[in-house]
Amino acid sequence: MNHRLAGIISPLGHITTDPFRSSAKPPLPVYSQTTINHLKSLTGLEVSPGLTNQEISAVESSLGFSFPLDLRSILQAGLPVGAEFPNWRSGSTRNSLFFLFKFPLLHVSNIVIRNGFWVDSWGTRPGSDAEAMSLVKKLMEIAPVLVPVYGNFYVPSTTPNLAGNPVFQVDGDGVKVLSCDVVGFLQGLNRAEYRRCSRQRRVEFWSDVAERGSKTTVMAVERVPTRGWWSGCDDERLKACLDDAFWKLREAGWTDDEVRDMMMMDGVRRDTCDSTEHTCDGIDEGERDKCTEEEEDDQKKLSEVTTLRHLLVTQEP
Repeated sequence: MNHRLAGIISPLGHITTDPFRSSAKPPLPVYSQTTINHLKSLTGLEVSPGLTNQEISAVESSLGFSFPLDLRSILQAGLPVGAEFPNWRSGSTRNSLFFLFKFPLLHVSNIVIRNGFWVDSWGTRPGSDAEAMSLVKKLMEIAPVLVPVYGNFYVPSTTPNLAGNPVFQVDGDGVKVLSCDVVGFLQGLNRAEYRRCSRQRRVEFWSDVAERGSKTTVMAVERVPTRGWWSGCDDERLKACLDDAFWKLREAGWTDDEVRDMMMMDGVRRDTCDSTEHTCDGIDEGERDKCTEEEEDDQKKLSEVTTLRHLLVTQEP
């Protein structure tokens, strides 16, 4: 892995110039212990003794990155241990750590190929997907490294190495900013919501990707009338709920036909939910009674799961 920091490729020897590699351990910021105290209060989460300077240096050298200052100070105050936290201490987990660093590339590649995602600052999109991915990989090689913090949440390591970089969520849906900094993110774990910030530091490449993803989510689909699909429904509140569900699915990337298939079962009228299929037509008189009974049983089963509208009705208080 290249030591990629804010648009440059730095040699691994750069790490040895960091003054924090000295044997004397500098005092940790107050927020480090406050954050660790919050993590210790969470049920089911273990916090081990913090990483030493030597351990931090070994991890950075083997994976080719530098911990952001605020994340490093927190990890030196205490090391969270759990399924969602990276295991920075165990040498046997280097491969799993390596994959954590690779996941952002995989996710960005996915949305570029699958969704046609593109950012204006990347220049003109090449004609083929292969060429587009080649360009994206080159841009990511010089972009700040995303350092895993918890699950699919990352904080960028930049030059100069500063505290206060935003935390990005990176998954199959794209990239978005979740918190202004790693302190706010970790102190927000297991709370109803994260503290929102009015301004966050811009980070090369990643801020553009997050902003483009946000605009795509909001602006991709213009809401227009749904062609009276639920005109047979007398409940205005239910019709509004169905409309909202329809457009949320469309805005998430599903096509018009795909949403229709999800919200309306085949063989059911869009407006009334009545069956439009009569499979017993044309059956001999002697077999018709048996067929009719079977069809009624089938229709009874269908009525339990016919449409999203029916599901919503059954949830009415």
